[in-house]
This record gives sequence, structure tokens and C-alpha cells, in this order.
Amino acid sequence: MKKYIALLLLFPIGILAQERTLKKADKTFKKESYVSAIQIYERLANKGMGSEQIYEKLGDANYFNAHYVQAQKWYEKRYALSGIFPKEFLYRYGQSLKSSGKDKQGQEILAQYAKENPTQIRAKNQSRQLVQESIKKGSDLFTIQNITTNSKYSDYSSTLKGDTLIFASARPQSLGNQLYARTGQPYTNLYYAVKQADGNYSKAELYSKNTFSIFHEASPVFTPEGNTMYYTQNEVKENSQKKAVNGLYKIYKSERKNGKWKSLGVQDIFAKDSARVAHPALSPDGKTLYFASDAKGTFGQSDLFKVTINTDGSYTAPENLGSTINTEGRESYPFVTKDNILLFASDGHLGQGGLDIFALDLTQKGALPVRLSAPINSGFDDFGLNWDRTTNNGVFTSNRPGGQGDDDLYLFINAKPFFEFDYHTRIIGKVLDRATQLPIATATVVLYDSKGKEEGRTTTNATGDFVFGKVSSNATYRTQASKETYSTDETAPSLAPGEREVSTTILLQQERYKLEKGLDLAKALSLRHIYFDLDQSKIRKDARVELEKIVEVLAQNPTIKIEIGSHTDSRQSKQYNQQLSERRAKSTLEYLVQRGINKNRLTAKGYGETQLVNHCADGATCSEAEHQLNRRSTFVIVGE
Repeated sequence: MKKYIALLLLFPIGILAQERTLKKADKTFKKESYVSAIQIYERLANKGMGSEQIYEKLGDANYFNAHYVQAQKWYEKRYALSGIFPKEFLYRYGQSLKSSGKDKQGQEILAQYAKENPTQIRAKNQSRQLVQESIKKGSDLFTIQNITTNSKYSDYSSTLKGDTLIFASARPQSLGNQLYARTGQPYTNLYYAVKQADGNYSKAELYSKNTFSIFHEASPVFTPEGNTMYYTQNEVKENSQKKAVNGLYKIYKSERKNGKWKSLGVQDIFAKDSARVAHPALSPDGKTLYFASDAKGTFGQSDLFKVTINTDGSYTAPENLGSTINTEGRESYPFVTKDNILLFASDGHLGQGGLDIFALDLTQKGALPVRLSAPINSGFDDFGLNWDRTTNNGVFTSNRPGGQGDDDLYLFINAKPFFEFDYHTRIIGKVLDRATQLPIATATVVLYDSKGKEEGRTTTNATGDFVFGKVSSNATYRTQASKETYSTDETAPSLAPGEREVSTTILLQQERYKLEKGLDLAKALSLRHIYFDLDQSKIRKDARVELEKIVEVLAQNPTIKIEIGSHTDSRQSKQYNQQLSERRAKSTLEYLVQRGINKNRLTAKGYGETQLVNHCADGATCSEAEHQLNRRSTFVIVGE
């Protein structure tokens, strides 16, 4: 008996210990101490405590440290549990798959993300394949090489001053070797190395002790005359014990006098102290300062901004560079060439995985970002490109396999220009339901010239978007849209001379349908799926919008009767799916009754997995999108 009592006592004690460990892991994760958080979460997962929360946090912690292969492993475990996915989860999982060499799977997940988040900038970037400015393939035009001064630590965020390379490095040095909890490496400081006659760089040396702090310094950039430097540095603050603590990233400024750098301190770009401000870049004339920030009002995790530097050294109000450049993801590490080409890193535009480097011509109104080709971009993080358009040589950072450390610096050397924009005008547009103003997917759109000749044909994506690229300016076109159950309609967009883009919206009228026995109102009304939370039958807010369309039809036609059918996919047991579908059908019926529909006009039936619309039965290999087709609701007229 004592033995059994002891076991009973140990059981709750073990649970409490695991809960305390999980709370500790969550606290560590929140502090961005990702290395420690990963260790704790992995211990819990290896003890059989794997859950949605733990797998997702393990994926995120690795993702935030750019360990995409490891992130993909844990995201995959989380995805297998199904359920309701946070929007960022699907995006990060898709990016991690692409970085792991699973491009097709990654695109499928990103397509799912785009479908579930149609209004997001990233969703549009993923789903619409725009015919836009092109860049010549670089693989046969230049070579890249790992710089000899790289270490086994993170070396990144560089700038070139003639033969001198100034960069950030986490390599240990004598002035202080505190570890950064996020990465487990020392804080970064500014170093320099000089190019030698053989093309290699000298041993790296600390750039300036006068700009050194015990925390991060990175991203140096210099004014044209070379005597003013802007760079990123963590503010050093005091805690309640009067000890130095790590503050937010800020842009600092230093001036060189008599050969020595003197810090002018943090630059007050935003009025409030709550914003991170990092990665400065300068226009060719040194009068405009570009940077990345997570200030209030950003589109995503970090956006690109610019300010004008006044003659007295003050700054104008920060200006967000807009949704053409910025997305819900990360835009950072800007650099502006002598001919005003903006280069930046992003994981929100259509890329190869991780951060990719994009370019945008600041001199061209309506220009769109384009991705640099391989070998500069890879499936991993590629960022911080500094490029001399005169020599067509430059340097960038990547954590791709085969380097010497975590992040490595790479030189690229080419004999001829590899960077060319092909400026063509384009027509972009949307097809919407005239009554509901909702987007119409898979509509056919045909482009005609002014004489009625067909110039192109395409279909709308999940958000109703379409695009025709490489059309002539100073011309008028007709864009005609059509889809079954809708009347055909068209618009006549006109491009003025020199105009690079024009947008148009085509509104289609839903054709009247005959209310007869056997008609499925869900199909007739083009209803979106009636979603339920995992293992739940309660009507969600997004489903209520669709059900109101059913309410309206029933209210206008008080004699018709309908059967509410709920269908599931084949995952879980047949008994479980049957019971779940019955509960959901009943819940839908009760909602319609609450909205004033007589209960005698309604019947509810759960079909479980008995009426699959595809091959996704038990044991079949299917994508999430294929399973989704079976998780549907029907509203079939059964009589009057």
C-alpha cells in the first residue's frame, strides 16, 4: 500500500515540476534568450511532453536565430498536429521548408498562408507572379569568395572604404566578452581589415576603441567625405542595481578629428524611446539617412524608413518607404548605390528562403523590388550587400553552408554589369463581386488592345488579383473578366506616356439562380468555407459573415426548406468525425434559428467522412489544401 501511495504522490509532483520547467522556458523565450530556451524546450520534448506550444516555440527560437533546418524540423511536428495555425507559423514554416531544400513543400505551405491571409502584403507577394523588372542571371557574370578574415563567429554588416573593409564581428576580444543570450556568442564590435596585394584581407583589428561599448555595434556607414560615421549600437542603461543592461538598438553618430573618432551619441530620430532603430544607410549626397525600425505604425516586424539630415544635424520626421517595399515580415539592411539603387534584405517578398537581397530603382516612379539571382541569394539568410557600381565589386553577408562561421562575409567580383532593370509598364487589377465587394478567385481575365486584338489571358488569384506585364504606354486597353454564375464585364484602363503602372477594378454581377429542389446555396452564393476551431462546434465570427448570406436568402424566400450538411475530412476515426459533423450541423441550425429563421424549415445532418470529394480517404497522402476540400458545409434546398 505504501508503494502505491508513493506513486500517487510522485505523479502530481512530476507534473508540477514539468509545468515549472515550461514556465521557465516561456520566460526565457520572451527575453529572447533563444539558445537557453531551445535547450529547455528540447528537454521537455524529449521527455514526451511535445505539444503545439513547445513545437512552435522550438521552431520560432531556431527561426529567429536563422537556424532554418532545425526550425523546419520542429515546425513540421507542430504542423502534423493540425488545428488552427497562427498566421506567422505558416509563413515561417514555408520559409524554413524552402531554406531546407524542400521548395515545392514550402510553396504549398506559403500558398496555404496566402489563402488564409489574402489581405496581407506577403500573401499577395507569394500568390501573384508579377511580370516585373528583371535582373540578368549572375552565375555566369561574377564569382563570390569567402573572405579570409572571417572567423568561426558571426561576421556581418560590412562597408567598403577603398581597400578597407569595416564590419561587425562577434569574435572574442580583450575589451569585454559578455555573451549575447539570443545567440550564445559574444556581443559584436566593429573591426577592420585591409586588402592585400594577393587579394586576401589582413588580420582583423578592432576599428576604434572610442566607439566601443560592452554590447552590440554594427552596420557602419560613412558620409562622402569619410569623416562622419553612422552605426548601430545598443543603448547602455542602468538597472535598479546600478548595473549596465542592454538597451534597444539605436543609431549612433561619430566624427573623426585629428585621426580619432569621437562619439556624438545616440541620434534622436523618433520622439519616443520605444522603437528600435538600426542599420543606417546614406544617399549618395549624404543628405538622406535610410534605416530599419519597428516603430509604431510599421507594416511588419521591421520596416525601412528615411529622414532628411538638416544642415544643423537634426532630422525631419521619419517617412515609411511604403508597402511597395515593406511587408508584414522583416525589411532591413538598406544600402543605396551611387546611382540611387536601393538594396535591402527581406523575407516578405517572394524569395528563396530566409532573408533575400532585393533591389529597387529609387529614380523610377512605380518601380517594384526585384530579387537578385544566385549565387548572391540562396535558401539561407543573405543580407547587408554593399556594392560599388563603378567597379561592380562588393561584399555581402550570408549564413549559407560552407562558410567559416555563423554569418560570413562574401566578396563578389565581376567584370561586367550584372544588374539591369527592364522597365515595362503593366496593368494590375482586381475582380470583385459587385454586391459583396469580395474578391473573386479563378476568374478569367482577357486583355484586348484598342482594335480588339487579344494581347493576353490570365486568371485571378485567391485575392482576386491579376496582372499583365510588358504592355505599351500611351495606349488604351480593355480588360474583360468572366466566371461561371457571373455576368461578364470589362474596364478600359489607359496608360499615359511614361506611366509604368495602372490599376483597374472589374466588378462582376452574380447571375440569378433558380431556387429549386437540390440546389446547394453554398455553391450558388459562392460561400467561403464555414470554419470551426479544432474539435469545436461553436460558430466563429468569420463564419457568421457567410451564414448571413444564407439568412438573407431564407428571409426573402420564406417557403423554402433546407438541409444543413456538415462534412469532415478522413483524419480521426469515422465515429469521431460523424459525431463532430453532427454537432457542427446542429450548431449551424441553432445559429440560423437565432437569426429569426423558423426551425421547421431547417434540418441538420452530419455526414462525417462519408462523402469525400476527392481521393483523400484513410491512408491516402494528401496536402492540407486537399483535406480542406472535404471540410465543407452544404445548404441544400429540400422542398417548399
